[in-house]
Amino acid sequence: MKALTHLAVLLVFTFSFADQLFEKGYEVFKKSCSTCHRENMSPQEIAKIRETVKKTGKPPIKAPPMSEVSARVKKFYPTEEKFIAFVKDYITNPSREKGVCLPMAYKLFGVMPPIGRTLSEEEKEAVSYWLYHRFSDSWEEFIKKHPH
Repeated sequence: MKALTHLAVLLVFTFSFADQLFEKGYEVFKKSCSTCHRENMSPQEIAKIRETVKKTGKPPIKAPPMSEVSARVKKFYPTEEKFIAFVKDYITNPSREKGVCLPMAYKLFGVMPPIGRTLSEEEKEAVSYWLYHRFSDSWEEFIKKHPH
């Protein structure tokens, strides 16, 4: 019985910590990432952006939505541990060489600025955790919903 009680306390603590990390990650997103990245976009919104790019050569947004970023990174770094390590490194030292974006994304948006340099390790961990857990689509699922 005592072991069961300890297990229950541990589970509550673990879920509470995960919830706090997720919430902190969302706050970091709003403060530091949402200037360029929208959280999510509907297929219709993405279609409108594609039309704008065809007409003007420029997107009306500064960066792809985080739902797309998450799905694309998961294609190359599917485990939580590797995903978080990649995101923390990439937002601190972004480059086309280590990036996983499609070539068209670099053409439209370029390489992101190194915003991770302005964040604490705790903030980088939190936003990476949020980005991994906020969106569940794989790259293949995302593309089916949002054809490019």
